[in-house]
Amino acid sequence: MRGILRGMGEEQIVKMVGRRQSLGNGDPREFLMRAMALQESVERLNPYPKPRGFVFKARTWEDYERWRKSQSNPRLW
Repeated sequence: MRGILRGMGEEQIVKMVGRRQSLGNGDPREFLMRAMALQESVERLNPYPKPRGFVFKARTWEDYERWRKSQSNPRLW
């Protein structure tokens, strides 16, 4: 399948490979369940644990930057 890409006064032939998979008119609950399952699998693969919620108050931006750079878990910031 080929398409034509037009712009800036030029035409280019673009090769398209494969077909777009149709998601159809599914039930929103089905899509929500798919998203939740995908999120769970991503959480299992993530090497960093999900931190508990907390509030860090820094007096200055420099203090915040110093704290942020000292954290080994990137999910904290």
